[in-house]
Amino acid sequence: MPRNARPPTDAPASQALQQLHSQGAHASGAPLSPARKRFDRLLRDLERHRADLQAWQLALSQWRERYHAELQPLLDHRRAADIVLVEELDRAYATVKLGKADRAFLSELLCDIAAPLIEAGHASLRPIYDRHSAAGYDQEVAESDALMKQILGQAYGLDADELDGIDSPEQLYERVSERLQQERAQQQQRHTQRRKRAEHKAVGENAEPPPLRELYRKLAGNLHPDRAKGADDHAARTILMQRLNAAYKAGDLLGLLELQAEIGLMDAQGVDAMSAARLQDYNRELDRQCRQLQQQVQQQSDDFCAEYGLELPSRPKPERLGRLMAQLKREVEDDLLDARRGLRELEDPQSFKRWLKRQRAMAGAPDAPWF
Repeated sequence: MPRNARPPTDAPASQALQQLHSQGAHASGAPLSPARKRFDRLLRDLERHRADLQAWQLALSQWRERYHAELQPLLDHRRAADIVLVEELDRAYATVKLGKADRAFLSELLCDIAAPLIEAGHASLRPIYDRHSAAGYDQEVAESDALMKQILGQAYGLDADELDGIDSPEQLYERVSERLQQERAQQQQRHTQRRKRAEHKAVGENAEPPPLRELYRKLAGNLHPDRAKGADDHAARTILMQRLNAAYKAGDLLGLLELQAEIGLMDAQGVDAMSAARLQDYNRELDRQCRQLQQQVQQQSDDFCAEYGLELPSRPKPERLGRLMAQLKREVEDDLLDARRGLRELEDPQSFKRWLKRQRAMAGAPDAPWF
């Protein structure tokens, strides 16, 4: 291992970063500078965002396992019950004597239940939908898609030619995703260009090299496997060099600082000894990485909601996915019970009318909150 460095421990990475946090005032008694305080704050924020991403990975793995084992069977049962319910409600519409308002509500209820089933591939329900819809399923879908294309086109800058070539919601979503990826790539390219210009300027002014490059060179010189003193040391250095190269390629200053602290080449006193200009360079790079990680956390929650078709009042947090799963299961179970109850009450016209009255009352009530 490098001279004056200690072997990396098996302690959590955050413990290594803790060695870089200030321990209060300087040994001289002087208060911490604003730049030093900001450095500590950025480290804490970065550790939190990184922990959030790791929590999402674990929570999603658990969610997917529970979704397929617990929720998907309930959804399948509800879908089967809904198909039968649509068919029986259509039959009741034709055979049970109802008032004008009840008949109008029954048609609306039929269409609300049938639409997602038709979209999921149950085309046999389309004639029933068309009997109870003034416009018909195809026309309503076309109008809805056209409105969505117009709104998303304006929001994401898609021109008329691009919109004309989109024939389905899936293509529209794909085109919007491509545009968002292009915007993110352009933003990253602009940032890279700004950083390169800053690096060239720094070199031209004989200033210290930028933090990422400086740390990479220092660590690579100390950790390179060619400097190993034995097979075990060579293996350890190889692993550390892989981490170093991955962090540098990703622009991960936090990872480089973490590695530097793990092998004992940097601690709080070392940060305190940095010049004000060098500490500001570190803070700028850490701030960039902090904003990037924060965006990744937000994107993770948005992707999760999009994947499972969830419309929540706020972005979900990984530690609350278990609670969300329980809530979804209760709602699907309630829907399934209601569908089966409706099927039973359809057997008697008077019971069916009471059931329909309850449905109208619930339709007029405000939606319940998720949590």
